[in-house]
Amino acid sequence: MAPTEPVIGAPLAGFLIDRIGARRMILTAGLLFAAIGTAGLYLSALPALIASRFLLGITAVAITTTSMTMINTRLTGLERARWMGAHVGAAMLGSIFVHPIAGYLGEFGWRWPFALYAVGVPFALLALGLERRVSPRPLAAAAEQGPRLLSWFPMRYAVLAVIIGSITYLPMVYVPYLLTRMGITSPTIISLVLTGDVMLGATVAMLYGRSRRYLSIHVTFAFSFACAGTGMTIVALASSLSGVVAGMMLFGIGLGWFVPNLMTAVAQQVPLELQGRATGLVKGAHHLAAPLCIVVVEPFARRLGPEGAMMASAALAFVLLFLMGYRIIADRQRERAEALAAPGA
Repeated sequence: MAPTEPVIGAPLAGFLIDRIGARRMILTAGLLFAAIGTAGLYLSALPALIASRFLLGITAVAITTTSMTMINTRLTGLERARWMGAHVGAAMLGSIFVHPIAGYLGEFGWRWPFALYAVGVPFALLALGLERRVSPRPLAAAAEQGPRLLSWFPMRYAVLAVIIGSITYLPMVYVPYLLTRMGITSPTIISLVLTGDVMLGATVAMLYGRSRRYLSIHVTFAFSFACAGTGMTIVALASSLSGVVAGMMLFGIGLGWFVPNLMTAVAQQVPLELQGRATGLVKGAHHLAAPLCIVVVEPFARRLGPEGAMMASAALAFVLLFLMGYRIIADRQRERAEALAAPGA
């Protein structure tokens, strides 16, 4: 999926969710995903295939955005955190295992991998069985709070989404170059390093709900940025494959909690009837990071090599770690002041 589709599709899906409801949205997106995704089974013209892939990217991110919105509107507290972590972890694992399946189907002909997109039909059937209460209230209720975006949307989370997306995306781009400079040119080894990182991140994401019993939003962010920044620093300074693997494993631990913590934090700041648009805007900002971060970091990579790109990303993670630490201290000081001011203190 190219960066353009999710940047467009996520905010559009969020707007439609708040208009027509999550139930109708997942039904429509699931059917379109199946119809458009399987186009390769019967289309041969290249322009038509390219157009179908563009539309497929929009419907795919619409399903993801709707799923997250449903979690945020139906659940609260630890249950919301548990299911958000499970959703993100399952999506990460699915992105790994679908490729060998597609490769196996490709052995029977180039058209057969397109059959995988028929999985959109079960999503649509699932939507038919959902209770109608999964849909947020009509947009009219949201309009009462003011039509301007800044009147209800916590813009700081869009900025944070871009930063998190950049930190997540950069190692996937520059680690292969770094390994190549070490003399490691085997595609299998390079892919195993990146795959192991994603699998560890998915495992950690599955544990997100349990971790939130003990850690606040800001402490969780601080932990993730600390792991990511330290991991990328180890990778940038490594002189062997084992050093790169160790750094990427530590990076993967931080990676696992980024998205579920971000989406949970946004949900706590936005009313029920605006959850769709908030989720869509944050998802779009997260995907926008892919092209933006390359534009910003590429000058470092050209002058200092992939190590410079990794150090630049690590520095960004440490800046966010410092800001989260400041916020944690401020939160604890406020809680202490409220406890002292409480009756009977």
